[in-house]
Formats: sequence, C-alpha cells, structure tokens
Amino acid sequence: MPSKVCFVNARVDRFDYPCSVEGRLERILKKIDLKKYFSEDELVPIKMHLGNPGAHHTIRPNFVRLVVDQLKKIKAKPFVTDSVRLRAYEYLDAANRTGYNAMSLDAPVIIADGIFGLDSVKVKAGRILKELSIPSAIHDATSMMVLSHVKGHIDTGLAGAIKNLAMGCVTAVPRGCDWKEGGRGKMHFQMDEVMTWHEDLCTFCGICVRTCPLDAISIKGKSFLVDDKKCWRCGRCVRVCPEKALTVPQSVKRFSVSLAEAAKTVLSTFEKKKVFYVNFLFDIQPECDCMAVSDTPVVQDQGILLSDDVVAIDQASLDLIAKAQGLPQSKAAELKRKRYADILGALHEKDSRVQIKAAEKMGLGKSDYRLVEA
Repeated sequence: MPSKVCFVNARVDRFDYPCSVEGRLERILKKIDLKKYFSEDELVPIKMHLGNPGAHHTIRPNFVRLVVDQLKKIKAKPFVTDSVRLRAYEYLDAANRTGYNAMSLDAPVIIADGIFGLDSVKVKAGRILKELSIPSAIHDATSMMVLSHVKGHIDTGLAGAIKNLAMGCVTAVPRGCDWKEGGRGKMHFQMDEVMTWHEDLCTFCGICVRTCPLDAISIKGKSFLVDDKKCWRCGRCVRVCPEKALTVPQSVKRFSVSLAEAAKTVLSTFEKKKVFYVNFLFDIQPECDCMAVSDTPVVQDQGILLSDDVVAIDQASLDLIAKAQGLPQSKAAELKRKRYADILGALHEKDSRVQIKAAEKMGLGKSDYRLVEA
C-alpha cells in the first residue's frame, strides 16, 4: 500500500483565511490527529534549521508557531531545536534575528547538544559511519516533529527531511573526542585529513576565513593555515572558494548513502511511528541554509507536504519540483533540461534519488506514495 502524503498547495483561490496556506495547514494538522504520534505532557522536539547570518530563505516563523499551537492543543510540550551549525551562542543569536525565539513561537528554542555543542550520546551506526553521536535533547526524546525547508545541496542535490535527520541530528564534535567521532564531518569528508589547498589557484581573498564557523582557517602572507583540532570538516570553505583552490576527495554516492545511514541511526532512537515530517516547499533555493547567502528560488513555491514516511515525503518533494518550471532570473533558467528532470540535482550535477533509494533499501519508508490534497 502506498504511503500517504498530505499536500497543502501554495496556490490560493479565495480571499478567506480557511483557504489560505496557513488555514489549510491548520486544518490538515487537526485532521491528521497528532495524538496518534504525540502524547499528553510528552516533551516533543521540533527539529528544524534555525537559519544563518546572510541567509533569509528559511521556514516562516508563523508556520512554526502554528505547529507549536497544534501540539499544545493536544497537551504535548514542544520545544524548537537544532544541533550546532554555528557555535551554539552565535546560532541562537542568528535564530533570534530570523524570528525563532520563545516569544514569537511560544515555545523554548534550544540547542540540542548544549551551549558548547558537546552534549551527546553515542549510538551504533552502519557500515560506513560505524558510530554517531546524537544530541541528547534528540536522543532522549520519545518522539519528534521534523520541519524541513526543501532546497538544493552541493553534495546530494536535494536537501529535505532525510538530510535534516542525517546532518541536523548528529553532533559535530562530542566531548573529549575529535571530528571523526561526531558524524557530520564523517559524512562530508569520509577521510582523515583536512581539505587540500591548491596554492597555485589561491588568490588569498579570505572568503574561506570569513566563512569558517570556528575560526579554524587563517591566511598569513602567502600561507594558508588550518587548525586541525578546531576544524569540524563541515566543508563550507570548500563550497565558497571562488577559485576552487580547496577540494575534498569524496564519493558522491557514498555521501548520499551515508545520509540514509545517519537518518536510520537517528530514527533508531525513537519508537516506530513517533516521528512526523513536514516539508516546506517555499523559497526553494539552490543552496543549503547553512550558507551565508540566499539565492533566488529556482522554481515557484509549491506548498507544504506532511507524512509519517520520510522516504515518501522526500520523493513527493522531488516530484513536485521536477514538474515545476524553472524561474526566470534564477540558476534554473540557465539549465537545459527535460521538463521532468531532477532540477536540484541538475544544478549540482548530482542524482538526488540516490539518498531516497538508499533510505528505502534500509527500510526507512516507501517511495511509492499517494498524494492527498488539503
């Protein structure tokens, strides 16, 4: 039987609140009956990306507040959270500036692995990753609501719910350990050394220095230096280098499969059917929200998808985007592609389906789905 995926279309045909995107999202959350997933007095993490200085295409705070309200109506106790992406204090400040705070959302906003990003629990993973450290606020929870801003990603094409679980629900560097025992760095790098610097290509522009969230990079004269102990192996410096003077040898397929493996590891800490997903297909930009910029959306807003199947919801997201026309004045306008091609994958020359197929093979859900429009 196909998995059920509910769909709130971005198009609005009447000037009436119940017909608005927000009104229909509220109605469908009530119809889904969240009591099937979350219990009275249960502490429920709402996992999402909290934004980044310079990036403005994130989930709108009013949508997050609506989810909080619906959880409170069934007497659950929600809190909004993510693991460290920037250093925790700076990340909370970025979240506040984006509009994610206790006052706007009516729920606590916390860093899942603590203010120093060191609070985690080790969990056995699979063949590629071996072991991951899960932030304690996620590991110790009995359920989770996952809100994902769907967009592109340099290493895997699509960034949706699978990536939100895989990258956002692991700790960068656990207490007393190095990056290899965290998880995010292992997925990005999958090797022992730091990035390779190509001196002949480097113009010493300093973008990598400004982008590094840990001040691990410095340029002194004509020397490029990396503090190996500080470096998280997040790969942002490699992505932003305009001259491609920084590279990381990486298997694209291995990265995508490791995402599925990490997602499976995270989900292993919950009981089945205790995690629910909401994918927001608004401001579908070509890059991850971790970047310090937001580019023009590549396709028109599609709407919101809801499901308890992480594979189905990402497959449905990919299909909706594939059917959309590329927007003028965006990176999609520069593509020469067939109408139903993987537009996000085409932008980054990756196959977005690899992670979905791997997750399905690992038993995380089904790519066969039935779309039910609200």
